[in-house]
Amino acid sequence: MNVAIITAGGSGTRMNIKKRKQFIKIAGKPILCWTLDHFVNHSQIDRIIITLPQDEIENFRIYLKKEYSNKQLTLIAGGTKRQDSVLKALQACPTNTQYVLIHDGVRPFISKQLISELLEQVKQVDGVLPVSRVKNTIKEIDAELVQRTIPRQNLVNALTPQVFHYPLILHLHQKAKAENLQVTDDASLCETYGYKVRYLLTDDGNFKITDAQDLEIAKCILENNFRSSNEMGKL
Repeated sequence: MNVAIITAGGSGTRMNIKKRKQFIKIAGKPILCWTLDHFVNHSQIDRIIITLPQDEIENFRIYLKKEYSNKQLTLIAGGTKRQDSVLKALQACPTNTQYVLIHDGVRPFISKQLISELLEQVKQVDGVLPVSRVKNTIKEIDAELVQRTIPRQNLVNALTPQVFHYPLILHLHQKAKAENLQVTDDASLCETYGYKVRYLLTDDGNFKITDAQDLEIAKCILENNFRSSNEMGKL
């Protein structure tokens, strides 16, 4: 069994608007549902677990019943931080889960083709994640001054979904919680504890909607159908 965990418990404070960004509608559909479409309609995904703010669960459950009927969807309340939410979702997975995909709910431009490729790659390693090349020159700063330029040839942007063998990533999340270890993405746990993580190079199309500028770009893409689902997130 393959389970997709969609993290959508954020408050979206960087948007500077009252509505949580995962529920902002574009072309008549919440951003979160644009994301869900790629997993709901994927033949290799058996179950989807979505982490949400507690006060949004019932309303979104009603909405989901109207939109999706061919996939088992589970809604759970997220934790204080993303890492807490992921652990709660991992603990809610069926015991016979083989692989788990962990994806950001406001990253709606993932493709079904990329999901399939990640699931194929993870069979050979402990974890795999999509990445894109760093295009800008990277500077390290301190106070008001630039300290140094960091060579970028071996730097990439870490994206999602990140895919892992389920028993392993559950164990690593539990271990991190016991040791009070905080990380910024799930692959970091494999890196920290000495497990092998492979990368799959993709393009910048699989971006996360973080701020108002990202939202405007997403609107242009989704409202005008600039990119087909087969093109998104694939180099």
